[in-house]
Amino acid sequence: MVLLFYIGRMVYKNLFRFLFASYLASCILLLYSHPVMAASGNQHPIADIRQSIDQFAKKLFSEKFTVSTKIGKLDPHFRLSKCLQALQIFFPPRAQNMGPTTVGVQCNDKKPWKIFLPVEIKVFGPAVVSKQSLPRGSILSAEDLTIQKREVSTAMHGYFTSTKELQGMEVRYSLSKGQVIGPRSLKPRHLIRRGDIVTVIAETKGLHIQIKGKALMNGYHGQSIRVKNIRSNRVLQGEVVATRTVRVKL
Repeated sequence: MVLLFYIGRMVYKNLFRFLFASYLASCILLLYSHPVMAASGNQHPIADIRQSIDQFAKKLFSEKFTVSTKIGKLDPHFRLSKCLQALQIFFPPRAQNMGPTTVGVQCNDKKPWKIFLPVEIKVFGPAVVSKQSLPRGSILSAEDLTIQKREVSTAMHGYFTSTKELQGMEVRYSLSKGQVIGPRSLKPRHLIRRGDIVTVIAETKGLHIQIKGKALMNGYHGQSIRVKNIRSNRVLQGEVVATRTVRVKL
């Protein structure tokens, strides 16, 4: 019976300590996860929160871009304690840096608090657009492209700011006139098709030797592909440098 008494007493003490530790951890979590209630005369100005978010968003982009923010309403039940330090603005994990997104606002003062607000970040800047309608399979040239100021925050799959990197690429999906061109709309143009007879420029110790080869795979500009020397049947690895032309360094 005495043994059972001591065992029960130890279990009770450990259970009490566990419950107390859980309660303390919950209090700390609530303190850092929820806004601190403040007296009506000691609330943090909403205008300062909006201004801090606006400045944070504008610093994300260069001067070439125009940025505007539209911030959702704060919960009227929250009264945020006035923060005497500069607010920290951040994006939660997996949040986008433009378009409809979520922004975190944190105060690291003596009375810390942290909130998350829905924000719409609109970004306007230079983007490559098509000068005219382009059907699928078109090969882009400088005459097909121009740069205009557009809302790039709606281009969720990306956009380009230079026309040079697009020239020679193939249109994967047909484009309408004035459409912002994104990476998914294009694919590299194959300069070599599998089975093509190609010119292989073999470079070794300053010498350039041209031989004939057979492409063993498709290839676009800059891609490394395998070709077979027609005479020796030796398989070589080379870089596609032009239409049906591969450079091999021996």
